[in-house]
Amino acid sequence: MKPNRTPLPNTHHAQQKSAIRHRVAGIFARAGKILLVKHRKAGREYYLLPGGGQEIGESAVEALAREWKEELSLDVKVGRFLFCGESVPSEPRRTQVFQMVFHIDAIDGEIEVHHEGALAGYDWVPINALSEIAFFPDCLPQVMAFCRGEDFSIYQRYRWLT
Repeated sequence: MKPNRTPLPNTHHAQQKSAIRHRVAGIFARAGKILLVKHRKAGREYYLLPGGGQEIGESAVEALAREWKEELSLDVKVGRFLFCGESVPSEPRRTQVFQMVFHIDAIDGEIEVHHEGALAGYDWVPINALSEIAFFPDCLPQVMAFCRGEDFSIYQRYRWLT
């Protein structure tokens, strides 16, 4: 007689959110500085590459151009894909984030920040000072290597930073 082998529910996945946030971002650097957006949330200030969530029905390149226009009022020429990575939370209530990063070949217009949500401003941060700032997600090694003309990982699983 065979034992009853009813599969147990996978409670780990049952508690997880069903969606993964797909974020697109762009790197634009000149004169030894990189353009970053500044966020303030829960009393903390940190930087990100300009970008945001991709919406259903748009390509990653279209989403990136839209996000730069919405956040910074800039028209951009999106260049080549550089790298990607993901932040996988250990807590089921957090949203997993997958990020694709592109080079921004050119910007057009005057920067005007649309303060919405956590977006608080922007800065031209010296590339050699990137390790001194709070930066999310944890793609700083890839960003710094690219900006310095060094080899960088095309994919990286990012530490979940809190």
